[in-house]
Amino acid sequence: MNIDKKITINGKTVRIKLDKSGSLLTSYGKMNVDRVKERENITYRNWNIQVPKTAFIEEKNNGGKDEVQIMFNLNQDINWFVNKKLKPDSSFFDGSEKVEMAKGEVCVLRNNNYSTAMNYKEGINFNFKSLQMPTPYFRQLLAKYFSIDAISTLEEQFLTQITKTTITPEMYRVLSEIDTSDRFKEYEGVYSEGKMIELTALVLYGIAYHKTDEIKRFSKPHKTDAEHIELLREKIQRSPELDYDAKTVAAELGMSISKLNRIFRTMYATSLHSYVKDKRLELAARLLEQNNIQISEAALKSGYTNMSHFSKSFLKKYGVLPKDY
Repeated sequence: MNIDKKITINGKTVRIKLDKSGSLLTSYGKMNVDRVKERENITYRNWNIQVPKTAFIEEKNNGGKDEVQIMFNLNQDINWFVNKKLKPDSSFFDGSEKVEMAKGEVCVLRNNNYSTAMNYKEGINFNFKSLQMPTPYFRQLLAKYFSIDAISTLEEQFLTQITKTTITPEMYRVLSEIDTSDRFKEYEGVYSEGKMIELTALVLYGIAYHKTDEIKRFSKPHKTDAEHIELLREKIQRSPELDYDAKTVAAELGMSISKLNRIFRTMYATSLHSYVKDKRLELAARLLEQNNIQISEAALKSGYTNMSHFSKSFLKKYGVLPKDY
């Protein structure tokens, strides 16, 4: 992944280059891209931006691109501006559209080479995740899954205005799964692309059926607790076969069992027990696909000691017994 573009910081043009490691705006602070997943038509990025002095940062255009952008605002309430027809001799705010986003909200914007800007406050870290796809590809998705009569309404809703909704636990779950998709090794591309499309569907559904002010906001956990739970979830993703007894895990994290289960369900829309079970079964299925392993060995390597329970759980998830998989 490479980015080479010009932005304006406090009226001064600055060229930034971002490579796979994430670049630094050394004169004005840091702009890191922590995680990047690129498919043929969709790009996923995790942005962290922090400036030592308050700065008004503008991007005069989108590099000539016409694309649909989905932005997840994770940690700060923000105001940003989209200007569709910025004149060379005009103030940025002339005719610009102000977009107010609370932390925990996601918006969909068609950026047809528009100018965008935001005021970044001194010393504050801003964290966003984003999906970008060419507008023609977005239209292909609509054409593939919706009727002709519905497409014009959907394009009106998502391509002519900036729309937003609350980031749901399901969206947080998929964002986290994309961040850790490298665990699938050579199958990562297929997996991450499917998850990007799933995430797009969740956002469009949320906007279509739930206005931001109509959604009952769930109680967000303390930042430190959320970070601990996310590290736990990543550990489960990578090593589901380990023991994740709730009492032991809660003690290690310095919280009660009820708090552990409440925060995990709030963040990922499922219980800790169900999540571990699901990831163990996924691991067992991947092992069985190798065709050179016994069922009992696949079960043990996935954290199962009770073969009867393993077979029943596998059948429920995949619709076939392990021996028939």
